[in-house]
Amino acid sequence: MNIKQKSVSPLLMWLIVIAGLFLAFQLIPARFVFPRNLFTSFLIFPSVVYWLYFLTGALKVHRQAPLSADKINKLVTDGVYAQVRHPIYSADIILGWAIFFFYPDVRLMIGAHWLMFVLLFWIHREEKALIEKFGSEYLEYMKRVPKMFPKKTISK
Repeated sequence: MNIKQKSVSPLLMWLIVIAGLFLAFQLIPARFVFPRNLFTSFLIFPSVVYWLYFLTGALKVHRQAPLSADKINKLVTDGVYAQVRHPIYSADIILGWAIFFFYPDVRLMIGAHWLMFVLLFWIHREEKALIEKFGSEYLEYMKRVPKMFPKKTISK
């Protein structure tokens, strides 16, 4: 087991996210960025549906999805993994921003930025580990499937 791959642990990633959120809530005073309104409040509903769809879809086709890259024993490219390479990270980012729009506090805005920064950094590290592990199979997968958000397909 490679040290580099061990550092891709989702547990470590979530500890970093939580530590950043904790610091933001301790050091920054509560203040609304903009007034909450019906539209921004409504955004939470489609975001939760998006999050549930990709989280449950990822876990349904690939039970090892939330594990570290070194513990994944096969590359899964069907189900939600045929739509995006990182469905759980994508869903977490969407939900993080939706929570901010639902309650537009400056601390949640910083938290959404922090979450997005950490997850994008983690995706980069995880992809390196998956390329190292699965080689050309993963590189081909990368060419076919978008990283974070599904492509809109138009059928004729």
